[in-house]
Amino acid sequence: MRKLILSIAILSLTHFVFGQQNPQFTQFMQTGNIFNPAMTGINRYTDFKIGYRKQWAGLPNSPTTLFATISGQFNHSEPSLSLPVRGRISDQFETTKKEVKIGSKHSMGGFIIADRTSPTTLNIGNLSYAYHIPLNPKWSLSVGLGLSVMQTSLDRDKLNVRLQDDPGIGNGINSKINPDLNGGLFLNSETFFAGYSANFLFRNKIYSLSDGNSLVGQQKVHHYGLIGFRLDLNENWYISPAAMMKYVDKSPISSDIYCRFGFKDVLWFGPSFRNQDSFSGFLGFHLSNFLSLSYSYDYNYSQLNTASNGSHEVVLGFRFVEGGTKISRPSMW
Repeated sequence: MRKLILSIAILSLTHFVFGQQNPQFTQFMQTGNIFNPAMTGINRYTDFKIGYRKQWAGLPNSPTTLFATISGQFNHSEPSLSLPVRGRISDQFETTKKEVKIGSKHSMGGFIIADRTSPTTLNIGNLSYAYHIPLNPKWSLSVGLGLSVMQTSLDRDKLNVRLQDDPGIGNGINSKINPDLNGGLFLNSETFFAGYSANFLFRNKIYSLSDGNSLVGQQKVHHYGLIGFRLDLNENWYISPAAMMKYVDKSPISSDIYCRFGFKDVLWFGPSFRNQDSFSGFLGFHLSNFLSLSYSYDYNYSQLNTASNGSHEVVLGFRFVEGGTKISRPSMW
């Protein structure tokens, strides 16, 4: 009977490891190319970010996520286009628009993710490509594809079982490596953006990590929808609401809604909401022309709030531009 209960628990754990969405992020607009490869190279500079997320702090063995993303354009003759910027760093920005030739652009990027939830580990390495097509001087459409390699591991020595040498469980680390594919579309102007992407397109078969051979299911395609806009309130302030919806077949729709307020393109902050899960707040600022730092905190209003101290997320961003110190303002969000 004990073995039966333990087998059910391991199968449930395996479903969680393989069936979960990509690790979720509160600051999802800063990690766009993780869930939509069409957002690769959306800014006119090389964008590099590293981050850390501690989910459900206070719970033993709660998820911990480390990630790094990079994204940039290449093979185009168009110079970096800077927008008017006001405030203490305005003298480092170009304040006039250059004559630019409208043309398609190519972008490359990728990300790595290390997601730890003892005794399980999920590692993802991704390479993405996006093709940006100008529809007119104001609107652009990009199409992207991403190829990933995913490693999922189970450390059986960390399982809390009465018989450590139970042959039905075994010892040591058991892992699986699978390739995967994701694709997406992204439409944007200077004041509006919308996108759609689908992840886990290979729909890999899921095998039990306890023995590596038992077929327990198949990965389902994950769908992401994104929409938002930017509105300048006056010469100093802007507002940028956005919403992202996530859907998996036969599962409830998950939605993240946030509203970003920005001051002089130096400071940004705002609230965020995830349905049936949490309220959040975030704050970010530019430490220099090329360096930014942001932090978010999630307060769980689900049943987890009795045991969890919330979730913490920190993102450090770097911007690299060729040919001098002038930099372009980030996209509308």
